[in-house]
Formats: sequence, structure tokens, C-alpha cells
Amino acid sequence: MGRRVVVVGGGDTSIDVATVARRLGHINDPKKTDFEDAIGGRLAHDVAEVSAKQGCEVTLTSIFAVDRMQANKHEVEQAMAEGIDIRGGLAPLGLVRGEDGRATALRVIRCEARMNGGKLEIRQIAGSEEDIAADLIVSAIGQAVDFTGLEEFDSGRGAIGTDKNYQVSAKPGVFAGGDIIRPHLLTTAIGHGAIAADGIDRYLRHEALEKRPKIDVHVFDLARKMVEKGLELRPATEPMHGTDSSSVAIHNFDNRSDRYVIPHDALFLGHFQYEERNRRPVTTLDRESALGNFEERLQPLTEAQAVAEAKRCMSCGMCFECDNCVVYCPQTAVFKVSKKQSTLGRYVDTDYTKCIGCHICADVCPTGYIQMGLGE
Repeated sequence: MGRRVVVVGGGDTSIDVATVARRLGHINDPKKTDFEDAIGGRLAHDVAEVSAKQGCEVTLTSIFAVDRMQANKHEVEQAMAEGIDIRGGLAPLGLVRGEDGRATALRVIRCEARMNGGKLEIRQIAGSEEDIAADLIVSAIGQAVDFTGLEEFDSGRGAIGTDKNYQVSAKPGVFAGGDIIRPHLLTTAIGHGAIAADGIDRYLRHEALEKRPKIDVHVFDLARKMVEKGLELRPATEPMHGTDSSSVAIHNFDNRSDRYVIPHDALFLGHFQYEERNRRPVTTLDRESALGNFEERLQPLTEAQAVAEAKRCMSCGMCFECDNCVVYCPQTAVFKVSKKQSTLGRYVDTDYTKCIGCHICADVCPTGYIQMGLGE
């Protein structure tokens, strides 16, 4: 590492580069004791241990102002606490080289950057050039797609455009996922792949792709729960208006979870008390304690805290067997399913010869599990 490191970026990756550089530091006149024997008699350098004793000065530049950088705010705050100098509103112009050809500084100019219709606009401020001294300069400004041979897939914004099933726009049967859609997390790319695989399966079966919800959800499968419980599940072969007296269909079964998430205004919030969130503790380092420190900064919850956090779940869209619908039904139309027929998500039933459609059961349901149907 150099004594003075400059990182050009502004996103989360550039923060990672800057903080790692700060931890590794630099090596100045290494002594024989700084080396140790390694496998095969070769010399290996314990960079993290040796360089941490000396540290280095790290500067991170971004074309955006610090408060508008693309990096997560907490990452920026942590980096600044560790002694990294983050300077916003600077655009790189070029490298300043010494007589030996090595870079000695990064030449920058003050600028104003903004997004306009999806395109980045940078206005340089004339006469504001300056050189930031550096022994090592790292570019961490993102990535671009090489569309050579794939020009027809270019959306015009340097990426591939897809619908919510990750089928390429105007290209039936072609699916895409990952950073080629938009640079994001590894888990995001994995999610794209999972959704695209389902779309590919449907496409090959000549089935229409279903409209996906605005929020990706884990679909609750009531039919599977019945099978797990050992309950017989037979499909209905004719239209049915109320299934309380039938065993061929699931009572009131309409799998809404594959279409949308129950909104908060569908919940009976009076049923819930305020429970403060259990937040994971964060270790904030300073200039000295950051040197050579590669320990986790985001600490895990204890088992008790994890259980308490899970209990904050309001079970939106799910029945958690509170009995409100049974207690408040004025017609005694809602009743508990017998234990041998009940399973998760199938706890109550309705006698439609008694139900008058008063909506009271839906009004007192804490989770929005009950949805009223008004006739045909």
C-alpha cells in the first residue's frame, strides 16, 4: 500500500476499498523482522500486521456531494469516523506522474453532478483544478456492459431492460438478471435468477407469465400445509359458492400472497402494542483502532433478542388464531375447524347459511386475513 491512497468512487465498493486501504496501511523501510518463512522456504509478508503499525492517509473523491453519494449513509459515516477524508463534488481529470513514471497525484476539478432523465450530467467549474497527492490511486467507479454482438439488447442506458418476470423487453423467451439489469447485491442477482427460472418454465410450457406483485414475497402455500398435516386434498370439479360443508376444496381459499402484500391499513392496529425494534449493535472505530482491524463491525443479536424481534411480526395476511372473528360474529356463523381438520392458515370456517355479510369478522381481524366477497 502507499502512504497516501486516493480512491475515486462514491458507491459502497469505493467505501470498502478506502476502509481496507486504511486498515492495511503502508510499509516504510521494511526490516528483516517484518518477514517470516513460509511454505517451501519462500518469504511471505504479513501485510496486515506490519503495515497496521503505520497506517496511511486515505482520500475518497466523488462527483456527487457527500450527502448525495450513492453509498449507504451509515457506510459513509463509519468511514469518516475511521479517519478517511471523503471529498464530494470532485471530478478526476488525469494523473500527475513523476520522473520515474509513477503517479504522484490525482488531478481533479470541482464539479456539480446530477441525474437528468436517467442520464448523468456533470458541470465542471472552470479554474478549480487541484492535485491530490497520492502514492496509490484506485478507481472504484462501477462497471459497464460490453454489448459487442449484443447491441439489440441495449436499452439505451447501458443496461438490459426487463419486465418484473425478468423477460427482456420486446424479446419474448429471452430472460436476463443480475448487474446487467442494474448493479446491486449478489443476493439481488440470485433473486433475479430464481424469478427468471420460474418465468422460463412457464414460457416453455406455453403458459402466460403471471403478473408479479410490486414486492417480491415468499408465497404461503395452504395446500402444501394441508398435505403436511395428512389432510386429504381433492380439487373441486365444479363452481362452488361456499365450501364450509365440502371437503373437496379449501375453505375460502384464494391464494392472495402470490399477487400482493396485505397493506398496513388492512390491519386492525388496535390489536398491537408498540414494540421497539431490536437493533444490531454497530462498533464504530476511530483513526487508530481501525488500523489492522478486520473484525465484524455489525454485531449479531443475542438469541433472546432474535426471538423478541421475530415476535414483533404482525403476521399480515395470516391467521394467528386470535379468535376475534369467532367471538365477535353476531350470527355465530364463524366457528373453529375441528382439530383433526385444522392446520396453519386453516383455523376457522364459516357456515354460509348463517352469514349475513356484515363484515364484522373482517373489521376485527388483526392481520387482514379475512377478505369479504360481495356476491358473484
